[in-house]
Amino acid sequence: MNNPLYVEFDLERRNVRVVYQAQPSFEQWKTTITSGLEDPRFESGFGILLDRSRIINPAPSEYMRRLVHFVDKQAEETQVRWAIVTSDLASFGMGRQAELSAVKASIRTFKDRSSAELWLCGPAGSLS
Repeated sequence: MNNPLYVEFDLERRNVRVVYQAQPSFEQWKTTITSGLEDPRFESGFGILLDRSRIINPAPSEYMRRLVHFVDKQAEETQVRWAIVTSDLASFGMGRQAELSAVKASIRTFKDRSSAELWLCGPAGSLS
């Protein structure tokens, strides 16, 4: 497997779905996210769904710390909601820690994709 994650755009819902096939390194994740944010289809106000539902182990703490830092820096430039979908309790707990650690970014963790998508499509201008 060359790339442990890939990006799908849903222009109708104004969402970007990042699908994890395996746990990426932080640099792989950052490269993938940066390419999505720089894609001409991406617009401020889009939601980003980090779909970890195929991964059965939580990301390392250092990876999550760096992810939150990156997402917080992005929040200074563009208005984006970040939803994390997990498949196991430990990953859900790591996602909740990310929510609490974020200073500027709007991050929420979910156990199912449909709930995450509903939250991402929330009222424009509302990031809570």
